[in-house]
Amino acid sequence: MRKLVVLLVLGTPLFAYAQEDEFLDEFALLEDAAVVESAARHRQEIGMSPSAITVITREDIEASGANTIPDLLRIVPGMEVIFHTATTSVISARLHWTNENYHFLVLIDGREAGIELLGQTIFEIEPISVEDIQRIEVIRGPGSALYGANATAGVISITTRAISEETSGWAMVSAGELGSTRVGARGSTRLGDWGLSLGGGVDLLGTFEDPHAENEKLWKWRALAEHRWSETARLLVNATMTSGVGTRMTEMGLLDLNFTSGAVRVSHESENLRGRIYWRYLGFDMTLDASLDYGDIRLADLMPATIDAHTVDGEVQWTPPRFWQPLLLITGGGVRLSWLHSDEFIDGDTYTDTTSPDFHQPGITHMEVRAGAFVHGEVAPADWVTGTFGLRFDYNNISDTFLSPRLAVVFQPASGQFLRLGVARAFRMPSFRESNTHIMVEFPDESPITGPGQQDFLEFMSKIIGNPNVDNEELWAFEAGYLGRFLDGQLSVNLELYCNLHTDLIFLQTEITPDQTTGLPDLDESILTFTNSGGDIYVLGSELTVRFKPARSVMLLATWAHREVFDLNTNRPWDDCPKNLISLGGRFQTEAGLVGSLYLHSRSEFMDRWVENPAGLMAPMLVQHMDNMFLVFGRLGWKIKTKNNIQIETGLKLFLPVSPSQDPHFRVREKGGIITLQGKNLGGEELIRVVTAYLEGSF
Repeated sequence: MRKLVVLLVLGTPLFAYAQEDEFLDEFALLEDAAVVESAARHRQEIGMSPSAITVITREDIEASGANTIPDLLRIVPGMEVIFHTATTSVISARLHWTNENYHFLVLIDGREAGIELLGQTIFEIEPISVEDIQRIEVIRGPGSALYGANATAGVISITTRAISEETSGWAMVSAGELGSTRVGARGSTRLGDWGLSLGGGVDLLGTFEDPHAENEKLWKWRALAEHRWSETARLLVNATMTSGVGTRMTEMGLLDLNFTSGAVRVSHESENLRGRIYWRYLGFDMTLDASLDYGDIRLADLMPATIDAHTVDGEVQWTPPRFWQPLLLITGGGVRLSWLHSDEFIDGDTYTDTTSPDFHQPGITHMEVRAGAFVHGEVAPADWVTGTFGLRFDYNNISDTFLSPRLAVVFQPASGQFLRLGVARAFRMPSFRESNTHIMVEFPDESPITGPGQQDFLEFMSKIIGNPNVDNEELWAFEAGYLGRFLDGQLSVNLELYCNLHTDLIFLQTEITPDQTTGLPDLDESILTFTNSGGDIYVLGSELTVRFKPARSVMLLATWAHREVFDLNTNRPWDDCPKNLISLGGRFQTEAGLVGSLYLHSRSEFMDRWVENPAGLMAPMLVQHMDNMFLVFGRLGWKIKTKNNIQIETGLKLFLPVSPSQDPHFRVREKGGIITLQGKNLGGEELIRVVTAYLEGSF
C-alpha cells in the first residue's frame, strides 16, 4: 500500500501539490511518502536521493517561531545561522565558518536569488516572508553538477505558496520587541483555466543595539498568474517588487542601503519539458560606514555610490523518453547575463590607461556572462540499487570554465533502509565585489594626502579590493549516508558522513607597508585586495538526525552535527570554526486549535578572526573568542474557525539567546564584535530577547 501511495504521488503533474486549499493534506502526504525533487530535478523518494536533503514542510513552517527565513533554516542539521545584526544574516554548513553568505545557492521558485554584486543572497530584501513559503528543500552537499556556480555547500530551494483552487484570502499583523512590526495580506482566485494571486506587506525593524531605532523599512509586492494548458502543463507569470531602506553588515563595515528590487519570471512546465526566463532589476544608493585610516591618520573617506544592476536568466530542462526502462536521463542548460553600472566606482582597466578616453575618470559599466549545460542520469539495474551520474559544464567571462561531475550509488537492502555513497565536484565563482570593485574616495580637510598625491592614491584605489585575477574556489566532496525508517515510518534516523576538500579559498588580504620617508602607506608595496590566498582546507564531519512522529499532530526532532576543519598542507586544525551544532525540540497541533513549537539550538565555542578593527579598513582584523551559546525558539498559538469558514489564529513567538558563561546571560553575539570608546558597535551586535505577538486570519 505504501509503494502505491508513493507511485501515485510521483505520477501527479508538477503543479498538483501547489494548491493552497489542499496544501495541508497533500503536503502531509508528501511528507509521509518522503518525496523530494531538487536533488535530482525530478520527484523521487527521499531515500533514493543522491544527496543528503532536508525538507521543511508547511506544517513545520506553521508551527515555527521563526520570523525570518534564516531562523527557519536553523532546524536543518549542520546549518549554522549567524545574525550579525537584526538585518544581516549568514548561513553556512559543511565548510569553514564565514561571515559572508556565499556557501549556498538559494533558489526561490527556481529563480536564483543571489546578487552578482555581492555574490550572495540577502534574505532580508527578498519579496517573500516566512508566511509566503510552502516548502523548502535543502540539499546538504555540493550541487554544481545540476545548478552550476555557487552551489558549493548545497542548494536551498524555496517554493512559495501558489494559487488556491477556490477564492481565498489571508491577512496578518505582528508586533513586538526590537521595534518589529509586520503587516501582510494575500488573495487569490480562479476563473476557469486562469488563476491570479496578489499579495504584499511592510516590515519595520529596529536593531539589537537600539530596538527603538528605525533600522529597516521594507515594502514587498508579489503577483502570480497561472494558465493551465492541460492536466500536465501550465504557464506561470510571477512579478515581484521590494523597496526600502536598511543596513547590512559586511566585512568592510556597515552598509547603509536605499534600494529597489524587481523581478518578472515567465515559466512553462509540462510533463517532460520545463523552461523559464526572468529579468531582475536591483538599484540602490549605498554608503559604507568605513574610512581609510592609517593609525590615527585619516587618509580618505569612501564615497557614497549609486548602483543599477540588471540580470536576465533563461533555462530549459528536458526529460527525453526512456529508450531503456532502467535508465532515466534529464538534460538542460541556461544562459545568464548581468549588467551593472555606477558613476562612483572606478574601472580598474581604464582609470590608469593613458590611451583611454576614461583615463582618470570615475565610473564603471560591467557585463557578466554565464552559460552552462548539464546531463543527469539514473540507472536502476535492480530494485535494491540505483546509480546516479551527472556532469555540468559552466562558462563565465570572469573566471575559468569548470566541469562539475557527480557519482552516487544508493542501496536499499530492506524496506525503509537506504545506504548512499557519493562523490561530487563544485565551485564558487568570484563575485563582482571580489573581482572588479574599486571604490571612489574623497579626501577630508585633515587628510595628509594633498595635491598630486591624491591622484596617486586614486590610482592605488583602482588596484585594490577587486582583483581581476582572482579565480574559482573548488570543492571535492566524498559522502556516505544512511536513512532508516522504523515503526511504520513514525521514526526516521539519518546519519551523514562527509569529507570535503576545499581549495583556492578567496579571502581579503591586507598587508599595509609603511613608507619610511613619509610615514604613510607605501602605495606600491601595500596590498588590500581579494586573492585566492585563503588557504586549502579539508573538512571532516558528521550529521545525525532523529525525527519521531508519534502522531500526525506531533513531531519531535533531535540533530547533532560535528565538524573538524584542517589546513590541507600542514594538517593543522582551524580553531575559527565551531565544532558542534545541536538542535532539540518539536512541534504540535491539537484538535482544540492549539499550535506550537519549542526548539533549543546550541553552538560550541570558536575563535572569530574576522572582527572589524576600529582603526579602519587598512588595519588588520581583530580576533575574538566566541563562547558556547544557546538559542531558544518557540511559538504558542490558538486557531479557531468561525461558522463562516473564517480561520483566525493569534499567539506569541519567542526568540531568546542564552549564554551560560557570561553575564548578562540573555545577551549573546553570534558574530564577533566590540564597543568602541565612543560607544559605537563594530561587528556583530549583541542578540537580545525578542517576543512577538501576531494575529492572522484566512478564508
